[in-house]
Amino acid sequence: MQIDVHADDYGLTPNTSKAILEGINAGKLSSTSVMPNMETFSQSVLYWKENLKKDVTPMLSVHLNFMEGQCISPKEKLPHLVDEKGLFFISWGDLVKYNFNPFVRRQVKEELKREIIAQTQRVADAYSINLQSQLRLDSHQHTHMIPIVLEAVVDAVREENWRVSYIRISREAIVPYLGAMSLWGSHEFINFIKVVVLNTFAVWDKKLFKQLGMPEMLLSGVFFSGKMSLERVQHILPGLKKLARRRNCNLEILFHPGTVSPDEMGDEFNHPGANEFYLSKGRKMEYEAMMQLDLSCE
Repeated sequence: MQIDVHADDYGLTPNTSKAILEGINAGKLSSTSVMPNMETFSQSVLYWKENLKKDVTPMLSVHLNFMEGQCISPKEKLPHLVDEKGLFFISWGDLVKYNFNPFVRRQVKEELKREIIAQTQRVADAYSINLQSQLRLDSHQHTHMIPIVLEAVVDAVREENWRVSYIRISREAIVPYLGAMSLWGSHEFINFIKVVVLNTFAVWDKKLFKQLGMPEMLLSGVFFSGKMSLERVQHILPGLKKLARRRNCNLEILFHPGTVSPDEMGDEFNHPGANEFYLSKGRKMEYEAMMQLDLSCE
């Protein structure tokens, strides 16, 4: 059993990138996910190359993003996903609706596949990722767990002959959290709903993950999203490790560190709910928890 301490959203904004790289250079993070399509992409690549310690080798994942930012593919090829400026305008719910809509499902999946290829190639080119051996994938707001998106990922992998070493399985075990009775009153009910939805899709996606050769894993980060303090992580960690050992699988602890400042948010930030989280104290809390978490005895 290995524990991967991971941060999403590198390249979201300069402040976010700075916070994540601080965690990597301090030895607190073993991996991060790179946003392919935000305005600061080129700036974040340069910042990475100039500031990453030479003796540090974090794992990198492509953070597929259909929730915000500019499309990489020609905008006229993505009529169901982007507006006239090429900015993603869809929501998580829209993707779920497309998944169950037989009239547009095939076309939307083709659009998703096109953009998945473009976003993945952009990150691979910028960070020198070998797509035949080192490709790691996840997605902003876990959209790859929606079957239509995961099917598009599978189609892209096969079409491009990529070899995927990792795709996040966003399934969070509920039992360890239920066992931590002292934390019950601090849970956000909406996070419980998110976990139930993602876990339901995980069952649906099981065959697709198996086709890609992905082993079982445990994830921690959705349940505590917005309130992921060091105290909460330390409280739940023993139960998660015990479960991971019993299942003989790896555990990923997911952080979203680094508060976004209002002046960093332009037209590409077009989801009020997400923007509220970007600006919240919760991201500062996650940064502090990431920097203080000590797994040296693991």
